[in-house]
Amino acid sequence: MLAQSKENERFTLGFFVGMETQSLGIQPLDTREPEKAAVRSGRLGAGTSVGILARKQLFRGLYFQPELAVSYLKNHIHFQNEGRREFHYLDAELPLHFIATNWRRNDFPLRPCIIFGGRMGWNFAKGSTNLLNIARERFALDLGLGAEIKMGRFRLQPAFVYSHGLNNLHLIGNAQYDEVVGRMVRDKLSLRLSVWRVGK
Repeated sequence: MLAQSKENERFTLGFFVGMETQSLGIQPLDTREPEKAAVRSGRLGAGTSVGILARKQLFRGLYFQPELAVSYLKNHIHFQNEGRREFHYLDAELPLHFIATNWRRNDFPLRPCIIFGGRMGWNFAKGSTNLLNIARERFALDLGLGAEIKMGRFRLQPAFVYSHGLNNLHLIGNAQYDEVVGRMVRDKLSLRLSVWRVGK
């Protein structure tokens, strides 16, 4: 029992890689019909992400998992007179996740898991232009489903994680289309694979 409690006090380190898609939610103020708006979001943007994680058991079947991630994505925004423009997102993110698993199936080679928590991030790519002012910071709530695969002393966790943007990214300024755009959010869906090692 003492050995188990000491084990639970330590953080286990690992890493993850992922593929991401991102949608831009742009609220038009000039019309009720999105397809006729002066500013419209394009198709889903695609990208990749990599990161490191630290995992600590809080209770049976519940883990705390802070992460540090870097992701790159790009989206297109359609402007009425200027046509389609490409916007890039190079994000450094700090996700803070809780992982819930079935502790009664600890010896099973495959266990389902639920991921929930939040994240904050900063976009290092230039977002604002003379057409639209976009904030660099992003706050979001995360929810995901995955599976924990036991492979000797290693654990693999493929998972889908949906990240719902909370803050309004549109900054009112002197850009050309600022007056016809209201709220703007970024939602992301990630398919990622996490790997970590347990024991000595």
